[in-house]
Amino acid sequence: MTGILYAQSNELKSIQIESKKNGIIISMAFNSSFDFANITGWQANSGWFYITLYKSTGDSTSLSNRELPQGIKEFQVIESAESIQLGLKIIEPIEQFDFSLGNDENAIEATLLYSTTYLAGLETIKQMNLDSHKKLFPEGIRNWFYLTGTGLTFTGLMQDADNRINTQTKAGVGLLIVTFLMDKILSYL
Repeated sequence: MTGILYAQSNELKSIQIESKKNGIIISMAFNSSFDFANITGWQANSGWFYITLYKSTGDSTSLSNRELPQGIKEFQVIESAESIQLGLKIIEPIEQFDFSLGNDENAIEATLLYSTTYLAGLETIKQMNLDSHKKLFPEGIRNWFYLTGTGLTFTGLMQDADNRINTQTKAGVGLLIVTFLMDKILSYL
């Protein structure tokens, strides 16, 4: 009976935990290919994030002995009769997670992502200059060019009794086109 149960379960051989600014990557290596239907993850209200590997075994002592990367307060491996569970007490709650095939068919990667609210508050994000194109073509000047071009075009059309395009209309349309092109070009820089 033990031989049948052992043959149906995967053995978790190693775990590698990597902390990133936006979350955590956990690489898990097994003795054979792993069925994605046998893995789940969930965030507890206590600040722990759990990954449960059904039909899996592992040596909790050797898997637990590790130096924890920054961002993880505690790590534990919990064995039961039919599964092994990884618990991570993380500095920030996990908002999204995903499991994917690792470097080979016997490896699984878990990607745990922090909330976007947390990421927006990071100092590195605050220091980034996300609106640099607005400095190249400030909104006030852009609006003034659009308003002036529209005004010139409108007054030029109102003054033209012979249905000809006069200089004022040409200048207004030209200003609108140039402003539009500058706005688009500078927004891609």
